[in-house]
Amino acid sequence: MSSTTITAPPRSAKGAHRLLELEGLRALAAVAVLVTHAGFLSGATGRSTLPGFLARMDIGVAIFFVLSGFLLYQPHARRLVDGSPPPDRRSYAIRRAARLVPAWLAVLLGTLVLVPESRTAGSTVWVANLLQLQSLRLQWDIPGLAQLWSLSTEVMYYIALPFLALLLARVAARGGPRRHLVALLGVACGSWLFRAAVGFGLLPEGFSWTRTLPAVADWFVVGMVLAVIVSHESLRRPVASVVKAVPWHLYALAACVFWVVTTRAAGPYDLTPPTPAEESVKHLGYTVVAALVITPSVLGARTVVSAVLAHPVLTYVGTVSYGVFLWHLPLMFAVRQFLGLDVFGFGFWITVVLTLGLSLIVASLSWYLLEAPIQAWARRRTGGGIGGPAPGPRRDDRHEQERQPS
Repeated sequence: MSSTTITAPPRSAKGAHRLLELEGLRALAAVAVLVTHAGFLSGATGRSTLPGFLARMDIGVAIFFVLSGFLLYQPHARRLVDGSPPPDRRSYAIRRAARLVPAWLAVLLGTLVLVPESRTAGSTVWVANLLQLQSLRLQWDIPGLAQLWSLSTEVMYYIALPFLALLLARVAARGGPRRHLVALLGVACGSWLFRAAVGFGLLPEGFSWTRTLPAVADWFVVGMVLAVIVSHESLRRPVASVVKAVPWHLYALAACVFWVVTTRAAGPYDLTPPTPAEESVKHLGYTVVAALVITPSVLGARTVVSAVLAHPVLTYVGTVSYGVFLWHLPLMFAVRQFLGLDVFGFGFWITVVLTLGLSLIVASLSWYLLEAPIQAWARRRTGGGIGGPAPGPRRDDRHEQERQPS
């Protein structure tokens, strides 16, 4: 058990502002994923003067996973400081299900209407999606819902987290926060060993291993490391002092690394499979960029970027971003079909504008009519105990929220 000063949950004005910034980051990540899909479907990724930029906007997935790692691991990291009991697993399961399942089922039904091609998917594909196993095989992607592979991976993290947190708690109890960080580094190294096994062809063929939790666990670990740093005063103070002194250096470095991954060193811009080396460059670059972009907001650096991220427009989009993530691709298919635009048949900007507008409308309806009421029910059902309140529209709950667009 660490002897460091107890850090309370972020109820202060600074903590509230930090969490508004995370909402803003979530909004930008959701729009980035939408843009990369519009670039692909319109063919702009192959023709644009910035094809690498459009192709790499899927970095939004890495940002979502880092945010999930940070927000969901915070209660576990805090309990090692204040000695509170572990989060209740039943409450955790109910709240995670209330967060993800209703809107996800709604989009499955909606896609059958919006994307006629989805009706041709076989029973195996639908069963895999209902069981959240679609990340395991490319053939299990439903037309119009290819983005749901990351939801499957997120669910894997939800399932693994309580057990991983228990193991890490035992390690940290014997060595304090620094040993905790070393253990998390070990998890990240394990993820890279798994990726190496995939690259060397050591795993069974026919599976999309790089879309599964073991292959992207290091993205979640980045967020978990930030949660440990924030929870331990002995770590937070020195790290935050450095970050607050050089936030623009971090943003500049993130921009430089992102420029590298927009080149072909990180792989092709189309669906051509990258080499293991190219895939590694891309994955590592996404890891570094996501860490550098999120860290200033988590540790309280205040810049003009902070004000932009905490702007009411961005924070609102962040609030409904799960719905944007779910609905944008089937709506994009429907928009392009309505406009008579074939795949790769131009129309990038009209696709982005119409899809974003429609996605925000549908996501808002989903949030207020479906997601928020069910999450409020889940909070009442579980009593708002240490299992961690489910995300909801209340501002004072934002430190415990986790929303998954990916």
